[in-house]
Amino acid sequence: MSGRPREMRAQRVTARRGRAVEVAAAVPAANTEVHRRRLLDQLAVAPRPRLVVVQGPAGYGKSVLLRQYCDLRAAAGDKVAWVRMDAHSADPAEFLSLLCEAADSLVRPRQRDPDAPRRSSIQDFVRLLRRAGGPVLIVVDNFEVAASNEIGGVLAQAVRALPAGVQLCIGTRALPRSMLARMQIGDGVVSLGGDDLCFRVAETMAFFAEFRDLQPEEIAEIHERTNGWPAALQGFRLCLRRDRRSRVEALASKGMTPELIEFLAAESFGGLDAGMRERLLLLAVPDKLCAGLVEHLGAAADGSECLAEIERAGLFLSRTDLDGTWVRFHNLFRRFLLSRMNCDIAPEERRRRHRVTAEWYAANGHGEAAIQHALHAGEHATAAALLLAQIDTLVAHERLGLIERYADQLPIDVLIEHDALVNAAVIAYAFRRAFDKAEALISQHRRRLATSKAGSHAVGAHNVSRLFVLAAQDRIDELGATAIECAEQLDERRGFRYAVTFNARAMLLVGQAAYDEARGLLLQARPLHDEDGNLFGQAYQEAIYSMSLSGQGRIDDAVRGLAAALKRTEERSVGSIGAGSVIAAYLACGRYEQNRIDDAQALIRDYAQLAEQQTIVDAVAGMLLTAARIAHLQQRRAEAEELIERVLYLGYRYSLGRLTIYARAELARQATFDGEHDAAAKWLHELPAMWTDAPADQLLFHAGETEACTISWGRHLIAIGQHGPAARLLGSELRRARHHHRRRRELKLLVMLALAQQAGGDGGLARRSLLEALEIGAAGGFVRSFLDERQAVLVLLKALYGGFAQLPNLEGPDAAVEHLQRLLTEAGEQAPSAPSRGADVDLASVMASLSEKERRLLQFLARGLSNKDLADRLSVSTNTVKWHLRNIFEKLQIKNRVQAIALARRFGIID
Repeated sequence: MSGRPREMRAQRVTARRGRAVEVAAAVPAANTEVHRRRLLDQLAVAPRPRLVVVQGPAGYGKSVLLRQYCDLRAAAGDKVAWVRMDAHSADPAEFLSLLCEAADSLVRPRQRDPDAPRRSSIQDFVRLLRRAGGPVLIVVDNFEVAASNEIGGVLAQAVRALPAGVQLCIGTRALPRSMLARMQIGDGVVSLGGDDLCFRVAETMAFFAEFRDLQPEEIAEIHERTNGWPAALQGFRLCLRRDRRSRVEALASKGMTPELIEFLAAESFGGLDAGMRERLLLLAVPDKLCAGLVEHLGAAADGSECLAEIERAGLFLSRTDLDGTWVRFHNLFRRFLLSRMNCDIAPEERRRRHRVTAEWYAANGHGEAAIQHALHAGEHATAAALLLAQIDTLVAHERLGLIERYADQLPIDVLIEHDALVNAAVIAYAFRRAFDKAEALISQHRRRLATSKAGSHAVGAHNVSRLFVLAAQDRIDELGATAIECAEQLDERRGFRYAVTFNARAMLLVGQAAYDEARGLLLQARPLHDEDGNLFGQAYQEAIYSMSLSGQGRIDDAVRGLAAALKRTEERSVGSIGAGSVIAAYLACGRYEQNRIDDAQALIRDYAQLAEQQTIVDAVAGMLLTAARIAHLQQRRAEAEELIERVLYLGYRYSLGRLTIYARAELARQATFDGEHDAAAKWLHELPAMWTDAPADQLLFHAGETEACTISWGRHLIAIGQHGPAARLLGSELRRARHHHRRRRELKLLVMLALAQQAGGDGGLARRSLLEALEIGAAGGFVRSFLDERQAVLVLLKALYGGFAQLPNLEGPDAAVEHLQRLLTEAGEQAPSAPSRGADVDLASVMASLSEKERRLLQFLARGLSNKDLADRLSVSTNTVKWHLRNIFEKLQIKNRVQAIALARRFGIID
């Protein structure tokens, strides 16, 4: 062993689980390569772009080009690291962990403690890159294998956060334009496509230089037929090396057809000696190879020399890292080899090869790869045991897609015997919205628990996994009841499972407007999540806590808590990045309400895909509808419509009724603003009756409490001139909101009621309603709940400001007046010029001098009662009421009821 080349020694310290994360060493190009000077000059452009994308179909030489670029940069003294994606990298947390390991390898090459916690946050990635210093290049190859909207969201965050002097290169078969657009890096990107990667004629001539008897026109014909496709050119070269017959057949074929590709691969394979053919069929079993694995499979006594021989022969072997520790066959050639193996090798022998591969991977710490090969070998019990050893880590790191993939491949009779695997699979199915799979597995597991007479704790753990399904399905009533049952069944009053029961119960209480009780449960859950180190549970605890605050009209408090929680989650993240998405969803809503549109858009851009993939209905709706409102506000109506249609699709796709209702209400809202009243009526008439006039016991959550229920109808009625019905509908719901202390909803209803009253010709009542809304808004920090009503509310705000301006001088600021000024400023409106204020007066003493009857009159006045109603309440004539009002106005030096109410509130005479 000691005499082996450096590649063999290096494989012993390769990152755990076989990750292709390596530091650059100057690796000479294989003798089958053409130096791509033309493309390297494009990549080496100054100033260096932050992002390079090399994309093209299979066989276009993407990896070869990127490796040559790494060599070029390493030779110049730059620090270089390489990441190769595979099927196990498909979870966002795993992808980010790989980026962090690549950055870490630049700081401490080959010295990472395999038992140390894995870094996996954007902040970790940036810190490590800054510690590396100097020009840095990180290559992510084979990106398409794991690419998804969620991975794209993480990549976008990573690219935007790159420190100066750091360049990220992506090698991929395809990268959607939308993913590039999301990165928003302007001109800081270089992109090479398939046409760029194809050989030019001069490169093809150099590629075939070894064939001195091949005429230039023959090479030109090969180039034309292959369009310069590097993999096809290599196939031709191997055929030309074989014998005259193969050369004639290759040159006689017309066109670059699939049949020709198959022919070239078969001819390349058939021209080898029997020993090499057998080695290739054996080595095609693993996705990637190293010297030790080659030896374990029995392909050769010296694995390094065996791989070097294959590479020298030009048999489509390429490195997956920068120092050649791990290599792989080109995808096209490996598919051919596997197809040939399936034809030539008996099933039992194929299973044996997978079993031997699994044994080596397991013995060398590559557990995930071992699981897959054990499954291919039909060793299901072994695969389950390997998975069981890792399942807690996979759940904590949110690698839900991988858990689902493994669970789908395990026979149900094997899976059902392991409670931990079943519970993890149910959680994964729930968050990935594979509800049919989740329900079937829950049913079978419940029967097994009953048959085996399992204890209450095992049943409780089973029911905790059900909570995730109920939450994902938006079955909140059942969620709360099941959580109470779980809490009673669990033996330990600590840990993640017990904490989740508090989260679930609190979610139901928030929907019922029992905000204080919900926060009490969440405060108990917080230390349990911290103790268990479960950021996902903690994130939901923070999100539900924020819902309780915003429901009570405390938007500023909710935003402060969410911002701190998101920062803490991102800083402490160890394999868990989805945890931040649920926090970000509610934070984006809060930032929008505060009119911090750019901040809201940044959160949506970074987290929307993650939130859509694995958060509860309310969070998904909140984030997507906020994005749609911003788009509509900025006149991007087509984009707004697409976003709402996405909400509709998710609702229909997963049978989530609340999403379809929210989407219809939002379509009605935007149609009303656009003056499309028939379209608005169509969408509103599709709402169930219970969402038109909500019963008192209906659950209301953040995404729907200020729009979908009643308010959309009220706005439409105002727009079509039905002011009276609108005012009655809104007033009825306002009383219900006040009864349940839903202050956020109360504010929005007051704004809409004010608009209905104004449109109906009662300006005084309208200003009084708006004043009440302003006082809630000032205390909680609400902005968009006012400004979203566009010009109609601005007219009313300016009229109210004129009344405030005529109040006598007061000591200290008035919160409602200040908030009114803020709203006008944020709307881009200049506040009307204020008339001269009245003379200074000792208002405190004047207020104190008001008689009890005058005080009661002010209290009734705040309720919007007419003079006749006031007379009935006070058992006096209307003339007496007028006399009292005139007397109060003179004492306070004011002119109307709104000003009287404002002063009464200021001095505590009314609430």
